[in-house]
Amino acid sequence: MNEEEFWKLVESSGSPDKCSPDEQCERITEQLSGKSKEELVSFANIHREMLSKAYTWPMLKASFIILSYISDDAFEDFRNWVILNGKQRFYETLESPDKIASYIQVQDPVEEVTGEALLYVCDEAWDGDIEDLEEEYVYPKDPLIEEDWPSENELKQEFPELYDQFWDEENVRTLN
Repeated sequence: MNEEEFWKLVESSGSPDKCSPDEQCERITEQLSGKSKEELVSFANIHREMLSKAYTWPMLKASFIILSYISDDAFEDFRNWVILNGKQRFYETLESPDKIASYIQVQDPVEEVTGEALLYVCDEAWDGDIEDLEEEYVYPKDPLIEEDWPSENELKQEFPELYDQFWDEENVRTLN
Protein backbone atom coordinates (compact mmCIF):
# COMPACT_ATOMS: atom_id res chain seq x y z
CA MET A 1 0.00 0.00 0.00
CA ASN A 2 1.28 3.45 -0.87
CA GLU A 3 0.21 6.89 0.35
CA GLU A 4 -2.33 7.37 -2.47
CA GLU A 5 -4.01 4.06 -1.60
CA PHE A 6 -3.98 5.05 2.08
CA TRP A 7 -5.81 8.30 1.28
CA LYS A 8 -8.31 6.59 -1.04
CA LEU A 9 -9.20 4.17 1.72
CA VAL A 10 -9.57 6.97 4.30
CA GLU A 11 -11.64 9.13 1.96
CA SER A 12 -13.92 6.28 0.89
CA SER A 13 -14.96 5.90 4.54
CA GLY A 14 -16.66 9.31 4.62
CA SER A 15 -15.53 12.41 6.49
CA PRO A 16 -16.19 13.87 9.94
CA ASP A 17 -18.59 16.42 8.47
CA LYS A 18 -20.79 13.60 7.10
CA CYS A 19 -20.51 10.90 9.79
CA SER A 20 -18.84 10.33 13.11
CA PRO A 21 -15.12 9.54 13.20
CA ASP A 22 -16.01 6.23 14.89
CA GLU A 23 -18.27 5.31 11.94
CA GLN A 24 -15.47 6.22 9.55
CA CYS A 25 -13.04 4.00 11.42
CA GLU A 26 -15.52 1.11 11.39
CA ARG A 27 -15.69 1.45 7.59
CA ILE A 28 -11.91 1.59 7.32
CA THR A 29 -11.64 -1.53 9.49
CA GLU A 30 -14.15 -3.31 7.22
CA GLN A 31 -12.12 -2.35 4.14
CA LEU A 32 -8.89 -3.53 5.78
CA SER A 33 -10.36 -6.86 6.89
CA GLY A 34 -8.92 -9.69 4.88
CA LYS A 35 -5.90 -7.68 3.76
CA SER A 36 -2.48 -9.23 4.08
CA LYS A 37 -0.23 -8.58 7.02
CA GLU A 38 2.03 -6.53 4.75
CA GLU A 39 -0.85 -4.31 3.63
CA LEU A 40 -2.01 -3.73 7.20
CA VAL A 41 1.51 -2.90 8.38
CA SER A 42 1.91 -0.58 5.41
CA PHE A 43 -1.37 1.21 6.21
CA ALA A 44 -0.36 1.55 9.88
CA ASN A 45 3.09 2.89 8.99
CA ILE A 46 1.70 5.46 6.54
CA HIS A 47 -0.81 6.48 9.19
CA ARG A 48 1.99 6.99 11.71
CA GLU A 49 3.96 8.99 9.15
CA MET A 50 0.95 11.30 8.67
CA LEU A 51 0.60 11.68 12.45
CA SER A 52 4.24 12.68 12.60
CA LYS A 53 3.88 15.19 9.74
CA ALA A 54 1.03 16.81 11.65
CA TYR A 55 3.07 17.09 14.84
CA THR A 56 3.87 20.78 14.43
CA TRP A 57 3.83 23.81 16.67
CA PRO A 58 1.03 25.53 14.68
CA MET A 59 -1.10 22.36 14.81
CA LEU A 60 -0.57 22.10 18.57
CA LYS A 61 -1.73 25.67 19.07
CA ALA A 62 -4.76 25.17 16.80
CA SER A 63 -5.71 22.06 18.75
CA PHE A 64 -5.52 24.05 21.99
CA ILE A 65 -7.83 26.75 20.64
CA ILE A 66 -10.41 24.21 19.49
CA LEU A 67 -10.32 21.95 22.56
CA SER A 68 -9.53 24.57 25.23
CA TYR A 69 -6.79 22.33 26.62
CA ILE A 70 -3.92 20.17 25.41
CA SER A 71 -2.43 16.82 26.32
CA ASP A 72 -0.45 14.21 24.39
CA ASP A 73 -3.58 12.08 23.90
CA ALA A 74 -5.82 15.02 22.96
CA PHE A 75 -3.27 16.23 20.40
CA GLU A 76 -2.90 12.75 18.91
CA ASP A 77 -6.70 12.38 18.68
CA PHE A 78 -6.90 15.81 17.04
CA ARG A 79 -4.27 14.87 14.44
CA ASN A 80 -6.15 11.64 13.72
CA TRP A 81 -9.33 13.67 13.22
CA VAL A 82 -7.51 15.90 10.72
CA ILE A 83 -6.35 12.76 8.84
CA LEU A 84 -9.95 11.50 8.74
CA ASN A 85 -10.86 14.70 6.86
CA GLY A 86 -8.94 13.43 3.83
CA LYS A 87 -5.79 14.23 1.92
CA GLN A 88 -6.65 17.70 0.61
CA ARG A 89 -7.83 19.02 3.97
CA PHE A 90 -4.93 17.33 5.75
CA TYR A 91 -2.28 19.05 3.65
CA GLU A 92 -4.16 22.38 3.59
CA THR A 93 -4.42 22.22 7.37
CA LEU A 94 -0.71 21.50 7.72
CA GLU A 95 -0.01 24.56 5.61
CA SER A 96 -2.43 26.76 7.56
CA PRO A 97 -4.22 25.26 10.59
CA ASP A 98 -6.62 28.22 10.68
CA LYS A 99 -8.26 26.64 7.58
CA ILE A 100 -9.88 24.10 9.91
CA ALA A 101 -12.46 26.80 10.66
CA SER A 102 -13.70 26.54 7.06
CA TYR A 103 -14.65 22.87 7.35
CA ILE A 104 -15.12 21.97 11.00
CA GLN A 105 -18.78 21.32 11.88
CA VAL A 106 -19.11 20.27 15.50
CA GLN A 107 -21.25 21.18 18.48
CA ASP A 108 -18.85 19.90 21.14
CA PRO A 109 -15.21 19.92 20.00
CA VAL A 110 -13.97 17.95 23.02
CA GLU A 111 -16.30 15.06 22.16
CA GLU A 112 -16.36 15.32 18.37
CA VAL A 113 -12.85 16.35 17.32
CA THR A 114 -11.30 12.99 17.94
CA GLY A 115 -9.95 10.27 15.75
CA GLU A 116 -8.65 7.93 18.42
CA ALA A 117 -10.31 4.91 16.78
CA LEU A 118 -8.01 5.35 13.75
CA LEU A 119 -5.17 4.09 15.95
CA TYR A 120 -6.79 0.65 16.15
CA VAL A 121 -8.21 -0.06 12.68
CA CYS A 122 -5.39 -2.40 11.63
CA ASP A 123 -5.42 -4.29 14.92
CA GLU A 124 -9.18 -4.79 14.62
CA ALA A 125 -8.96 -5.84 10.96
CA TRP A 126 -6.27 -8.44 11.67
CA ASP A 127 -7.41 -11.91 12.62
CA GLY A 128 -4.01 -13.03 13.85
CA ASP A 129 -1.89 -12.20 16.85
CA ILE A 130 -1.69 -8.40 17.22
CA GLU A 131 1.96 -8.65 18.27
CA ASP A 132 2.76 -10.02 14.79
CA LEU A 133 1.61 -6.71 13.34
CA GLU A 134 2.96 -4.42 16.03
CA GLU A 135 6.50 -5.76 15.82
CA GLU A 136 6.66 -4.44 12.24
CA TYR A 137 5.17 -1.01 12.91
CA VAL A 138 7.47 1.95 12.43
CA TYR A 139 7.08 4.73 14.98
CA PRO A 140 8.58 7.98 13.69
CA LYS A 141 10.02 10.16 16.39
CA ASP A 142 7.89 13.23 17.03
CA PRO A 143 9.80 16.49 16.78
CA LEU A 144 10.71 18.30 19.95
CA ILE A 145 8.82 21.55 20.29
CA GLU A 146 10.63 23.98 22.53
CA GLU A 147 8.71 27.17 22.07
CA ASP A 148 7.27 29.47 24.68
CA TRP A 149 3.51 29.21 24.93
CA PRO A 150 1.91 32.20 23.17
CA SER A 151 -0.36 34.70 24.84
CA GLU A 152 -4.07 34.69 24.13
CA ASN A 153 -3.58 37.74 21.92
CA GLU A 154 -0.86 35.97 19.90
CA LEU A 155 -3.18 32.98 19.38
CA LYS A 156 -5.95 35.33 18.24
CA GLN A 157 -3.62 36.99 15.73
CA GLU A 158 -2.21 33.74 14.35
CA PHE A 159 -5.55 31.88 14.15
CA PRO A 160 -8.27 34.53 13.78
CA GLU A 161 -10.94 32.21 12.33
CA LEU A 162 -10.40 29.41 14.84
CA TYR A 163 -10.16 31.88 17.69
CA ASP A 164 -13.46 33.57 16.76
CA GLN A 165 -15.21 30.23 16.35
CA PHE A 166 -13.81 28.25 19.30
CA TRP A 167 -12.05 30.30 21.96
CA ASP A 168 -13.82 29.55 25.22
CA GLU A 169 -12.29 31.52 28.04
CA GLU A 170 -14.27 29.61 30.67
CA ASN A 171 -12.93 26.24 29.52
CA VAL A 172 -9.34 27.19 28.83
CA ARG A 173 -6.98 25.45 31.21
CA THR A 174 -3.40 26.47 31.63
CA LEU A 175 -0.60 24.21 30.56
CA ASN A 176 1.12 24.52 33.92
